[in-house]
Amino acid sequence: MSIQRFQNPREDFCAISKGVGAVLYRHLKLLLCVIAASACLASLAAAQQAKLDIRVRPDLPGRVIIEGNCAPTTVWSFRDSYADIVNLGSRIESLNLFDAAGAEVATRKIAPGQFQAAAPATKFRYQVYIAPSARASDAARVSWLGSERGLLMLRDLLPGDRAGGGITVRLILPPGWVAHTNEAENVGGEFEIADADTAVFAVGEKLRISTTSASGLTFNLVAAGDWAFNDADATELAAKVLKAHRDVFGAAPSRRATLILFPTSQSGAADKWSAETRGSSVTLLMGKLPSKVAALAQLSVPLTHEFFHFWVPNGLNLSGDYDWFYEGFTVYQAAQVAVRLDLLTFAEFLNAISRAYDGYYLSIDRDRWSLLEASKRRWTVGNSAVYSKSMLIAFLCDLKLRSLSHNKRSLDDVYRSIFREYRYLEANARSAGSKTGQGSDGSEAALKALGAYSGMEDFARALVSNPIVINLAERLAPFGLRVETFGLRTRLSVSESLTRQQRDLLHDLGYNDYVRSPRPRKPS
Repeated sequence: MSIQRFQNPREDFCAISKGVGAVLYRHLKLLLCVIAASACLASLAAAQQAKLDIRVRPDLPGRVIIEGNCAPTTVWSFRDSYADIVNLGSRIESLNLFDAAGAEVATRKIAPGQFQAAAPATKFRYQVYIAPSARASDAARVSWLGSERGLLMLRDLLPGDRAGGGITVRLILPPGWVAHTNEAENVGGEFEIADADTAVFAVGEKLRISTTSASGLTFNLVAAGDWAFNDADATELAAKVLKAHRDVFGAAPSRRATLILFPTSQSGAADKWSAETRGSSVTLLMGKLPSKVAALAQLSVPLTHEFFHFWVPNGLNLSGDYDWFYEGFTVYQAAQVAVRLDLLTFAEFLNAISRAYDGYYLSIDRDRWSLLEASKRRWTVGNSAVYSKSMLIAFLCDLKLRSLSHNKRSLDDVYRSIFREYRYLEANARSAGSKTGQGSDGSEAALKALGAYSGMEDFARALVSNPIVINLAERLAPFGLRVETFGLRTRLSVSESLTRQQRDLLHDLGYNDYVRSPRPRKPS
């Protein structure tokens, strides 16, 4: 669901807010994809039990061969962009189509990744060139294949509207290679895919697979490469994060989850990482830090954020562009969870808020659009317009809710109520295929939940629905927090003098100064 890259594991959750930069959509190609998707694989999507083989051959480096059957169709449209990655359609090579009798059907290429068949075809065969991208950040988001391992993501390998329907996938791999996915495997060794948009396969040699039970779900770690920590350390950390998130929501989002942990291919990038969550699978490409403590600290950052996506938005039957909530608010909530797990100090938490404010303040057109509108423009105006400002507003909402309720309520309660009301059950997924396009509007559902408490009725809605200017010093002063500016940098700190209510609120957020407290409280 998201991509993060950090220069330092302690410059954590806010670096997400700086985004990956603005990239213009290629409107004509997207229009072709939309038009073609309605006629295209309604083939793979609508054909019950459509089958396909994905073949990895050592003699074809960086390429996979895909062949299978589908419902009759004449328009073949492959995805040409994803997030800020473009020209994906140009990777499709040697498309051959056949009719029900096995006769080859003439095909005309009308644009990169866009093909027109002379007659309805029911069988297909093509190659996809998926050598690793020069941009290391792309490796968590689109398919790639190297000499030792790779990631196969059906979202960018299959044509047309892939969501929904039933697809059976067989992987044919070189000797010594194995495959793992979060998808169900049948007795024949094939994978039954309910939603191709979320299916991710880790393939390669020397993959290590660890399975454990964590917080009511079966958790799989698929790892490659050597790390300063061992697989058991990574699994233990993952289990702690999953438990912390389950404590917030009150239930597991699914029956199983998978973390794919691969070393990044980018040389000299020990402190960088990129990640994405699809369904209940997290793909994480990370640099290798030499210190075990530092490496685990770096690992904790993407885990707290990406695992949260198992519940929000992937566990919800909501739709629409509500990135401000499921990304920006998640950055804040992940930081709060990290504080609870002692993965982040309170001072580091405040530093993260400071950097989010700096990212917001320095962004172009920071207050031109409301968060609702900025979410729709996320990949054109830049992630920072959504991530940084949303994290700040999440902080303000949490402070307000805690203050009004005398620390009896927090954003935890908001998330718990949303998950309870809009939870997307796996049983429904198997019968309906995909939830794409279904469910209530995500922004409205989140605003309704945020405004469900006394005194909060219009607070979040005003901040999210309007292009407001955030005066952080003015907003934080009532809660005992001080904002100082040093050139282009902001620093947050706790005020020297605190009221009892301010101290109690900050303590619940993770502040642990008992020395100056007029009535010391023991840690809970």
